[in-house]
Amino acid sequence: MEPIRPARGRARPRPQTMPGQGGPSGPPPRGPRPSAPLAGVTRPALRPQLPPITNVPRPQQRPLPGVDQVTEGVRNLATGDVPVPIGRGAIRGRRQVETEHFRAPRPESSLGEKGKKGSSGTEVKLLANYFPITSYTTWCLYQYRVDFDPQEDRLSTKKGLLAQHKDRFGGYLFDGSMLFTSVKLDPDTFDLTSTRRYDDQMFILKIKFTNSIEPGDYAYIQVFNLLLRNCIRHLDLKLIGRNFYDPKAIIDLAQYKIQLWPGYETSIAKYENDILLCAEISTKVMRQETVLDFFKQCAEDRNRNPDWMITFKNGVIGTTVMTKYNNETYRIDDIDENSDPSSTFSKKDGSKMSYNQYYQEKWNITIRGGRQPMLISKNKKSVRQFGGEEAIVYLVPELCIMTGITDKMRNNLTLMRDMAVHTRVDPNERVKRLTNFAHRLLSTPKSVEELKKWNLTLGKNLVELSGRVLPPEKIKSNTRDYDGALEADWTKQLRFLPMYTCALMKCWVIVAPQDCIRDVQPFAVNLAKAAQGMSFTLPRPILIPMRDARSQSFLSSLEQVINEHNPTMILCVIPSARGDIYSLIKRKLCVDRAVPSQVVLLKNVQKNNMSVVTKIAIQVNCKIGGAPWLVAIPKKGMMIVGFDVCHDSQKKNISYGALVATMNDSHTSYFSCVEPHNSGEELSNHFAAGISKALAKYKLKNNGQLPTSIVIYRDGVGEGQISYVHKTEIKLLRAATEQFYGPVSVPLAFILVTKRISARFFTKQGIQNPQAGTIVDSVVTDPTKYDFFLVSQHVRLGTVTPTHYTVIEDTLRLPPDIVQRLTYKLCHMYYNWSGTVRVPAPCQLAHKLAFLTGQTLRSAPNTGLDELLYFL
Repeated sequence: MEPIRPARGRARPRPQTMPGQGGPSGPPPRGPRPSAPLAGVTRPALRPQLPPITNVPRPQQRPLPGVDQVTEGVRNLATGDVPVPIGRGAIRGRRQVETEHFRAPRPESSLGEKGKKGSSGTEVKLLANYFPITSYTTWCLYQYRVDFDPQEDRLSTKKGLLAQHKDRFGGYLFDGSMLFTSVKLDPDTFDLTSTRRYDDQMFILKIKFTNSIEPGDYAYIQVFNLLLRNCIRHLDLKLIGRNFYDPKAIIDLAQYKIQLWPGYETSIAKYENDILLCAEISTKVMRQETVLDFFKQCAEDRNRNPDWMITFKNGVIGTTVMTKYNNETYRIDDIDENSDPSSTFSKKDGSKMSYNQYYQEKWNITIRGGRQPMLISKNKKSVRQFGGEEAIVYLVPELCIMTGITDKMRNNLTLMRDMAVHTRVDPNERVKRLTNFAHRLLSTPKSVEELKKWNLTLGKNLVELSGRVLPPEKIKSNTRDYDGALEADWTKQLRFLPMYTCALMKCWVIVAPQDCIRDVQPFAVNLAKAAQGMSFTLPRPILIPMRDARSQSFLSSLEQVINEHNPTMILCVIPSARGDIYSLIKRKLCVDRAVPSQVVLLKNVQKNNMSVVTKIAIQVNCKIGGAPWLVAIPKKGMMIVGFDVCHDSQKKNISYGALVATMNDSHTSYFSCVEPHNSGEELSNHFAAGISKALAKYKLKNNGQLPTSIVIYRDGVGEGQISYVHKTEIKLLRAATEQFYGPVSVPLAFILVTKRISARFFTKQGIQNPQAGTIVDSVVTDPTKYDFFLVSQHVRLGTVTPTHYTVIEDTLRLPPDIVQRLTYKLCHMYYNWSGTVRVPAPCQLAHKLAFLTGQTLRSAPNTGLDELLYFL
């Protein structure tokens, strides 16, 4: 919800709100009971319009060189252990949330039975980071809602108040709002009285029966997760956010003012045949500075930077902070400059209290930082659970520790290398840590007692399963075929063979500051030489020297070049990775005008080695319509589509949905479009509009012939959004295709791509990463879905991260084996990388285009470029 600031010059009233659930009062942001108004300010909160962020996105591993690659989306995520979100593992909120779970139809196997397993490739024995739950009782659970009068926010206190009556409940689980018992309590609704020990305050606990949970219910698995979290709490781990971290194993990188907290992510779910515990190691990056520290740093620079407040907002809005007093994490959505800890909020009884007074009384904390703008976090869970407005939570900068790493940190190669020593864990070490975690869980008396109470038995060893390794794909050049071998890398072959197709470069221009021209001339010669070795002809470029490297000089030079020479391509040399210069060039040539461009850093021009210039030559060829290689896909008439969403870097309420579709049978010709929409979600109702444009372009390019089938790879969809995508996007997709095909629907497959997963696989023999092309479609897949895992990359360092694919619509009826092989083939077709990538090329291209638009262009690109891969 977009806030409305008062007109400039009008005084804004101080916030009249409680600190809020999960805000200054401390508990998780879950929203109050539905009958009560949501805590916090339930008003819109508008973020001011900020200027372009000057940080340049970090370069990726082995990309084609130059500034165009600093936004490269393909990163070997497996070489670092980035924590990813998994299931929450417990029922939260004050009412049971009815969740609709999507069930995908299983494909028909060749034997006529329901199945989703493929058959091609070589079988390989694997281990997965799952532990079996070898026994459990099929008990019936009874669910009760527990309300506290007066209201209490701290989870530990609420548990202590309830525990005073544990003899009445018998075996029970309590998550702060919902109580689960193994016996039915009588009567259904009753009150209990408890006393808070440290001040003898009396509380009335109002307990009301809400539901019975039978074996097989989805909530049943959620209770298992709640039980698991209770067991983990006995391991002396610290709960931060949703995961547990070990404060005794903190790694202190004092020189960078950060700490690494190792920990674990866990979840229990029903898989193909059994209930399994998925466990993954995680690392939390904790910066040794509060938001107030960062605020003071920015304020001290006010003489040199009059926009220091904007710099502060850019550095905080969108980040996650952790409050000191309760270890809860919050995403910062806005900053209120007109309020501070002395501001007041309204209590439930109508009286007013300042934040200073509240923290002193509630947490015995004295705020000493003086004047500091309050942070705003929107509790979006209240919208999802109760259908209400966003509850707005105010946080004090002095009490908020900054987490995660900034773009500046990411660009510090020394810091990233030192972090990787601790976060880049190889398979053997990862398996050791996971088995040690299981042993610790099963040897701690209190956790063992908890499991025994509920008759649960956890296996000590990782789950074993069978996977298949698909054969290496043939890479086609203009003259001969080759493959990337076991490492799925064909960089060496690419340098010395003709590219599959080479575009015609009629005229191209190099724009560079005058003092760089001496370095540019030998660079241009080497670039042409490298291109010639791959049968790509680059004529002599037109060199345009500029007086300096200022923004205005680039703008005027580019406009003059386009008007005078109408070039096929413009290559710009910039002295440093300044995000503003890069953005200015891209907006000029991708939005205002329609000219493919390549931006190269001066340091890469000065290197002038064959490795650098070869990769730039490949990229230049792709941007003007060429294709460096081909992987054959036999089926004719198929249009393959990739779709992804990225949010605007400044206007967080604006998102850009990018669609990229193949236009020929070799899948080397593309069409792309971007649809902006007002949504903070990863979902887009504009998806169908992009499909309509792609079908119209396909028909135009193929003599009036429409594709005979469509395969769509859709990225950016969370577990809870699958049902929405199936109902909304596929419905709109059907409506769009009917305009072209009439009532006879075109056969299509709609496949969701999920990269942020916790699953990891290891070879049983030797505990190593599985080979590129490894498929897992059994044991740890979802019994209600048509899904599979694919390891498409070879990883030298760290543990490889697979990608999860879920087919939610399939009228094309390709056998599972064909779908899996097609997906792996497409992972070879991303031209910015001479190797396989984590996701199919159309999907990765859509991500690259959406990212460029949201982070740099911030408006839809010029349609004159929609048939070129100008965004590589």
